[in-house]
Amino acid sequence: MINKFLHSIRSDYNKDVDKKRDFNKIKKFFDIHKKHEYTLDNQTWEDLDMNKVYEKLDRAYSSPGEAALYTMLRNPLMNEEELKVRGKLIETLKDDNNLRESLQCIFFELNSDLKNSFLDMIENNLIINRAKYFVYTVLGRILPVAAILLAIFVNVKFMLVLFGICSINMLINSSEVKAIKSNGIFYLQRNIKAAKKIASINSKDIIYYKDKISTMLKSVKDIDRSTRQIGFVNMWGGMFEFVSVIFLFEESAYYSISDRIKEEKEVLMDLYYTVGELEALISIAGYKHILGEQYVKPKFIKQVSLNIKDGIHPLIDKAVANTIGIGNGGIVLTGTNMAGKSTFLRMLGVNIILAQCFDFVLAKKYEAPFLNIVTSISPNDDLTKGKSFYMAEAESILRIITALEKDAPVFCPIDEIFRGTNPIERIAMSAEILTYINNGKTISIVATHDRELVNILKANFEFYYFSEKVDTKKGLSFDYKIKKGVSQTRNAIKLLEYMGYPKQIVEKSFIRAENIGK
Repeated sequence: MINKFLHSIRSDYNKDVDKKRDFNKIKKFFDIHKKHEYTLDNQTWEDLDMNKVYEKLDRAYSSPGEAALYTMLRNPLMNEEELKVRGKLIETLKDDNNLRESLQCIFFELNSDLKNSFLDMIENNLIINRAKYFVYTVLGRILPVAAILLAIFVNVKFMLVLFGICSINMLINSSEVKAIKSNGIFYLQRNIKAAKKIASINSKDIIYYKDKISTMLKSVKDIDRSTRQIGFVNMWGGMFEFVSVIFLFEESAYYSISDRIKEEKEVLMDLYYTVGELEALISIAGYKHILGEQYVKPKFIKQVSLNIKDGIHPLIDKAVANTIGIGNGGIVLTGTNMAGKSTFLRMLGVNIILAQCFDFVLAKKYEAPFLNIVTSISPNDDLTKGKSFYMAEAESILRIITALEKDAPVFCPIDEIFRGTNPIERIAMSAEILTYINNGKTISIVATHDRELVNILKANFEFYYFSEKVDTKKGLSFDYKIKKGVSQTRNAIKLLEYMGYPKQIVEKSFIRAENIGK
């Protein structure tokens, strides 16, 4: 069996893992887990396409591994010592095949909790009913055994009694299975079993995890003992499940320990996460293995600035590398759509997250302080809540202003500020808000098409742009390289000519644009 595991493990380790991922399930642990002060909010996560980044990194076999990787990405570290310890272990797992594969075999066997039954059981109020425990013990253990013995040694007619008891127990099982989340009990037992195996591995490199797991296992020893009987139900593909129904194994096990599960909820959640964190680090080790030499360790500095050399986006094949240095304050990005502005914003954001979560970036050099990442790239209106696009934008920008009150400097990329309102108010509000943000501890990047806003911000921001070429025969072409200065092109109008718009529209559009510019 181990050899079979190793074949799949080694194959998956050397490639991106293509599998169906249910993010509602994956993020459930994060949703019920305690957040910290600099947790990435939903807007930032969506703005940076972090679900897709997660898919690129994920190589987990188990639900704890998936949940832990997601939770770690949502909670960037703000402590360099803790980050270096994590980064060192990732490198160890990348280089030590024996240790990594020993752990992966454990996670492969643990596998996925397809319906998140364990977390559902933990999150909801557990039903505690000691009376049911005693009733189900009698119906599931004592009476069936007594009926079998009487049928064998007294009269075969007692098999009818056994049949009647089994019928009652089947009805009990069908009524209880949803309420008690019996599969949650089963996955709890599997997670404890996996934790024991991890604790037994002879390796000093994971001593922190071994010690932490061993301590937690002592706290839940009685829960472990009561749930072991559930293990045999799933032996050989669950072929003994009918035995569990007849003898009410899952029901009696649940009601015997439901009060203890509630008492030890935090320990069981911590055990689930700790087991998963090791597998999450293996996922990152596998991703770095594929990267080869395309990453570097970040350098964390005290001054509020961001310097990245040849940074690339992990989701873009053959990505064009870009270099930028941003001091306290920020820059304004100009250029037409599709030239690379939004991708550049996301490249920076994703690399900051990788730096602060896993101690590496996709670049040749990275220097920055620990940053609070709050973005406003793609705020969406929500018609079901009666929220306009402008209101969504206003709320999105307010998040950044509120973040300025915290100690950590803020990295705040903003794409097309207040595009959902009229030009006069847009320029007025944008200028004042961006000036206010720029006066705080921030590294702000504003992408805009507003030439008026560019003129207003010249005193406080540096300017960069992305450019494109339009050929009347070949259409648009991009080099995706950032350049210093302000974009002066009118290529959006040229593109209309390439697409076949009437010549009258194109020529008059150029004239109107020149007049507006004056």
